[in-house]
Amino acid sequence: MKLNRREFLATAALAAPAAFAGGCVAGGSRFTATEKTGARNCAPPGPLKVCVFSDLHYRPGAWTNTENTSFLEKILARAERERCDMVIHCGDLMHGVRSAEQKALLKLYNDFKIPGYHILGNHDQDENPYRETCDAYRMPDGHYSFDKSGFRFVIADPNYFCNEPGKFIHHDCANYFKRAKGSTINWIPPEQLEWMRSVIVGSPYPCVVLSHQSFERGNGRPVMNKNEVQAIFNEANAKKPGTVRLVMNGHLHTDHLRILDNILYWDVNSANYHYYKKVHDKYPAEYLKTHRRAGNNIGWKEPLSAILTLWPNGRIKIDGAKSDYLFGVSPKDAGYLVCDEDGRETLPLIQSADMTLA
Repeated sequence: MKLNRREFLATAALAAPAAFAGGCVAGGSRFTATEKTGARNCAPPGPLKVCVFSDLHYRPGAWTNTENTSFLEKILARAERERCDMVIHCGDLMHGVRSAEQKALLKLYNDFKIPGYHILGNHDQDENPYRETCDAYRMPDGHYSFDKSGFRFVIADPNYFCNEPGKFIHHDCANYFKRAKGSTINWIPPEQLEWMRSVIVGSPYPCVVLSHQSFERGNGRPVMNKNEVQAIFNEANAKKPGTVRLVMNGHLHTDHLRILDNILYWDVNSANYHYYKKVHDKYPAEYLKTHRRAGNNIGWKEPLSAILTLWPNGRIKIDGAKSDYLFGVSPKDAGYLVCDEDGRETLPLIQSADMTLA
């Protein structure tokens, strides 16, 4: 169900949150010594502006809108226009890092004048080893954290599958497509759970938790042990109310906001399209010829991104975006259901919201 701004303000608790430690962690380039050590400077905290997008799936010759880098260019131009402090994507930026086209898009993102951060999606290491993707994305690992302007960003990595209970295998060179029959997918391994607990429960700053797969979804391939992750969030908030304020994910290419246990969970829509297993033929024949997987897509005419603004007092503001369907073809036009497994509509939209969580 979609909630407009008025409905959100009615459901969000409009009260002042617990106070947090003052001071600000220095920004600047990715993973500076200041960010790693948690050192503070004298600047007051927030508000912090973040350009957010997800699931660009840059793959020239395959999906919609990937014949060039224009979609990413437009997203970054919005970040600059809005004077954002950082940019972050929620996974599936690309399907590999080796081709000339992939390297060019990655250079555009990594070397942009505003610092950009990565989250690993299930497809980011399809065409090469996981560690090679981390190195190209300038990530210390699939999961990491950093402090910026009085907030802690916790990046989780649920890209693990289990062919047998208790043995976790990271996505690597598309190996998860060949996993054993009856295996399970989308796990946070025990070691990473302990790491999440240590960086969240002990955080001196309010936390924003990001992952590619969902910690909130009921269906739609959520993180298998999401209840254990939610327990960490609730433990932290019981110890210090407002520690975990926002949890974001991509992956399912839909737009949705939900308040659960006084935490805002944000399903970030794809910047590009929604995927369907059944192929349609509603796009122009020439386009389908040059974009071989476009028949599995209902694409957007313009890229979707959002400007997220965070205040120390608990206020969260999302300035979303709205586009049209590519070539005017909607899911209904192509014979698809308009909602996914959790009843979330396929729309070229990231909704806006403005709230303060108690």
